[in-house]
Amino acid sequence: MAADGGGNGRRLAPELVGRTVALAMVAGAIFVAPPAKFWLAGAGCALAATVFLIQAATGRPVRRARWLNLVFGVIFAATAIWLVFLQP
Repeated sequence: MAADGGGNGRRLAPELVGRTVALAMVAGAIFVAPPAKFWLAGAGCALAATVFLIQAATGRPVRRARWLNLVFGVIFAATAIWLVFLQP
């Protein structure tokens, strides 16, 4: 048996893990009662925004995608603010 547990030895990218957790948080908000629903969905969007904004600042994965990451970061940040603070 291989020392790495039988896998191929490749690591997951940190931004992929962050986006997966953010997606799970937003998807999990479907099953939560309304007061916590907005906070969980907002936290998921804030996490996604953080990942995109860090990628835009560092230029990962490629420099050409920097503006696209910035746009998605702003969209997710605005969605998080809308979900948490502007919902009744």
